[in-house]
Amino acid sequence: MDRTGQHSKGFATTLALVLALIPAGAATFSTLIPFLLGDNPPTYQQLPVQCSDTVPKLSPGQPIKVMSWNIQFLAGAYYPYWTPGFDQPLLKPEDIDRNLERIVEVIREENPDILQLQEVHRTHPLTHHRDQLAMLYEKLSDFLPCYSSASYWKARFIPSKYLTGNVDMAMVTMSRFHIKSASKQLLPATRRTRILVPFYPRHSLLETNFTLSQGGQFTTINTHLDCPSIGRGRMDEQIHALLKRITQLTEEGRLWMLSGDFNLTPPGFYPKLPDNQKSFYSEKSPLTPFYKNFHGIPQLKDIHGAEGKRWLTAYDLNRDYLDLLIDYIFHPHYINSGDDRVRHLPLDISDHMPVFTTLYLSPTEISPDTDN
Repeated sequence: MDRTGQHSKGFATTLALVLALIPAGAATFSTLIPFLLGDNPPTYQQLPVQCSDTVPKLSPGQPIKVMSWNIQFLAGAYYPYWTPGFDQPLLKPEDIDRNLERIVEVIREENPDILQLQEVHRTHPLTHHRDQLAMLYEKLSDFLPCYSSASYWKARFIPSKYLTGNVDMAMVTMSRFHIKSASKQLLPATRRTRILVPFYPRHSLLETNFTLSQGGQFTTINTHLDCPSIGRGRMDEQIHALLKRITQLTEEGRLWMLSGDFNLTPPGFYPKLPDNQKSFYSEKSPLTPFYKNFHGIPQLKDIHGAEGKRWLTAYDLNRDYLDLLIDYIFHPHYINSGDDRVRHLPLDISDHMPVFTTLYLSPTEISPDTDN
């Protein structure tokens, strides 16, 4: 879930007041503020990779356990964006440490080969500017030695009561196998007011490329889409860009996997939503073409089966029980998978539950070795 926009009206008002105080003669300076203090990333950029050449390459045919999880910046049950006026006590460092240990315990129990995380704070006032990627890597590097990360909410200064200061929130992909390269593709912004765009999350795709031991390449995509319940609109452009990318990879016969927090419900799920959630989601799911053209996890037969509640992945307005399915893994039909699962954890660990599958890359279907 991405509720960072719940306080958008207050932030927009604050920013408008700041700009209004600038003399008319300094109008040019006021237009520069979003570029000086906000984030204006390029549409595409190569990213650094932390990985040693001694880490083994991925071998075709071997099972690959994938785990995808929005860890909600190690905040546990604390979620300020739910409450009007940010009226909850701020997180304490010991709260973050406790939540880190619980999340690390789950990850180590599951022992994934590839771990894709969303909402990892590199620096943020709410989490005392602690680098959560460094904290996680210190505790997981013994079996997940390689990683890449992509920032998707970054600003030097945000003039908001509880967010004043610099922020940097990232997606992270960690791996047991050697990572060759990584890149970030910017998705269309959903903000209607252009001056606000650099100060809010710039949703993106983190692509991580693995060289296979027998040649060829496997690509994972990690993403966190905007939240339609914020009412910012233009979600269709993000969905179209994501669909275009995985369609391109499929048409090229590439081996790929996509996972993350989509903030969208699956086809046919609308009637299952609690009444207080229905106004935030569309009756016709934007994910229909994803399920039509690719293999989706959770699968529709499981979502709408007798044990459909086992596949719920998140909660939002109803904090005492899971009520949403918005986290997914997708891959092309020419990749086999099994052991699909959503692990239901105590609700005070994160507002999202981790999603799992095991992939099997056939040695006869090897993607070309390319980073394009």
